[in-house]
Amino acid sequence: MDSYQITDKSVITFHALFKGEEEDGLVLVGRQDIGSYVSLPADAVEVIDLLDSGVPVGEVKKLLEAKYGEEAEVEEFIQDMIAHEMVHCIDGIEIPTTSHVQKNLFSRITQRHVRWMFSPYLQIVYLFMAVSCLIVFVMVPQYRPQPRDYFFHPWYSVAALFMTFFGWVLVAVHELAHLFAAKSVGIEGNFSISNRLVFVVAQTTLGNIWAVPRRNRYIVYCAGMAWDTVMVFLCLMLLLLSDRGLLTLPALWYNFLKAVIFIKVWGVIWQFRFNMQTDVYYAVANFFRCTNLLGDSQNLIKNGISYLRRRTEKTDFSSTPLHEMKAIKWYSLLYFVGTSVTLATYFFRTIPLLWLQIGRAYQGVTAGYTADPEIFIDAVVLICLTGFNFGLLGFAILRPRWGNLKQRFSAMTT
Repeated sequence: MDSYQITDKSVITFHALFKGEEEDGLVLVGRQDIGSYVSLPADAVEVIDLLDSGVPVGEVKKLLEAKYGEEAEVEEFIQDMIAHEMVHCIDGIEIPTTSHVQKNLFSRITQRHVRWMFSPYLQIVYLFMAVSCLIVFVMVPQYRPQPRDYFFHPWYSVAALFMTFFGWVLVAVHELAHLFAAKSVGIEGNFSISNRLVFVVAQTTLGNIWAVPRRNRYIVYCAGMAWDTVMVFLCLMLLLLSDRGLLTLPALWYNFLKAVIFIKVWGVIWQFRFNMQTDVYYAVANFFRCTNLLGDSQNLIKNGISYLRRRTEKTDFSSTPLHEMKAIKWYSLLYFVGTSVTLATYFFRTIPLLWLQIGRAYQGVTAGYTADPEIFIDAVVLICLTGFNFGLLGFAILRPRWGNLKQRFSAMTT
């Protein structure tokens, strides 16, 4: 039960709130320490300022009624702000914060240390490298990533084991780019592991991205792909130097560079899955000034399916602003492009990799240890690694649902 009561004499104190510039009649307000934000009309921000200055609730209601000619529901507004954890105290009674306070990762690295990495000059360099990589792939077909490139070592298990862990190093570099880019614009981020469909992914949570001017958010969203491009560019340059006799690379290192290219190129392709919340999705949503572009597009597609099936359950978009509705319609088309990219990833990356591993595992197991010990051991380790990867995927899928599963299990056993 709440230990406070809101009356006309109540004095409300808010936490230190960020207040952005007015945009489309709304002002972004929120707590940067927990990454909680809401978009409010300018009039609502005025109410916050009045209450936070020590004016009792009843006096605020009188001031607003005199100004706008109608009674203001200040108590309901305060309750909404409590729900978003914006209110600090009511009549001296502290309102507890249940959300986790965001941690400052790499606290010794500050904005001045990393701002140069994402300067306009470096952005041009990143773009130059991206175009150069495309040109090299067109001009030198043998550098184009193939599934076999992943297995750079004669033992598939060695390649898979190494790339399982080194792949996470590459992912960490990608996420570190987002984190440093966030620091360069004055905010912080946190790492976490999740899943997209049947893929385990690492992600950087940027709860305070909304406090950054819209034009600066692109730097944060595109930073990971920019650093991916740098890796691909450097690997391609080393391959070119080796093939032209300007640099001596052992065969193992040569193949390893091709494996890195394979991983990073597909990592960039991943970002164009418009049917998921990827880096490119957030950049597009930022361009269209939409906070739930993917969800709204999915609902619009469901409306179309409902119409074909003559069902009545539809999402009402009548109150959606015109500019958002146009964006949702355009993005609905991109959603199907993203679905095509997802299918292409399955058929040209995931399934071929799995098929190559199944082939090697079958070869080793059927040959047996006596006939070929190396191939047999390679096959057994490969099977164990595949099981570990699927186990990690299961963990990522079940972890956020573990509480509900425990409740259901308890209900079944009682």
